Amino acid sequence: MSPREVFLRPLVKQVAFEVRYPNLFFIEGRIGDFQVKVMKDFPKSDLVLRRNLMVVGGSPNNIEELVKQQQADSVDRIWQFTSPSGTKLQISGTSLLLSSENHRSYHHGEAESFRAVINRAVGYFFDMVGIPVVLRVGLRYINECPIFERSTRIFNECYNSILPLNRYGLEHAVNMDCAVVVNKEQSQFRHLESLKSGQGEARLILDLDAWTENVPSENVMASADTLHGIISDEFWNTVKEPILDFMRRPKGEDR
Repeated sequence: MSPREVFLRPLVKQVAFEVRYPNLFFIEGRIGDFQVKVMKDFPKSDLVLRRNLMVVGGSPNNIEELVKQQQADSVDRIWQFTSPSGTKLQISGTSLLLSSENHRSYHHGEAESFRAVINRAVGYFFDMVGIPVVLRVGLRYINECPIFERSTRIFNECYNSILPLNRYGLEHAVNMDCAVVVNKEQSQFRHLESLKSGQGEARLILDLDAWTENVPSENVMASADTLHGIISDEFWNTVKEPILDFMRRPKGEDR
């Protein structure tokens, strides 16, 4: 199987790329020039105001602190740009975030790949701000994976899972969560699995998140590629052939 294979029925439901940096107080004055640069990819634009609120107890001193905070009127400005396919680019004083719920491929598609969109947005951004180092570069994939039968045996034929199914079998489990955070290739990686059943069909949420810190701005794309490699390897090490076969079938076709 090629790591660049594009599946008819991908499991990824959301992919997000983030760059964090020290608070840039001059962003508001330059965002108009940035908007023009990204307008071809992201023609729709909005300004989102997010108020920071502190939840405190009911003592007089705590209430007084809350009143002071409200009076300070602390509001984050987020400039949001949206592509025709629904990919969102959000810029604030402390972060750049790209997210998509219609992800097809990181590499495939040349100018339309997620990597190409990241590269253009990041390039325009660093041309605008000129910062030498960013605090954090992160990439995250959230996958919604099928569970064909409530059978621990069949589940283990489909997934190399980190869930404790040897102790708590799938047959009677309602919900189950397990997360592991490890160091990998000068980066950190979190593998989170959640078994969700509820009233509908049972499914496995496979949440793979990788990040690295203190990255020179010229190395952001190289870091993104490394993080994607970490996530990709973990995904292929988790899913087995029945799931790959499911991903290759058109939507609506039975297993």
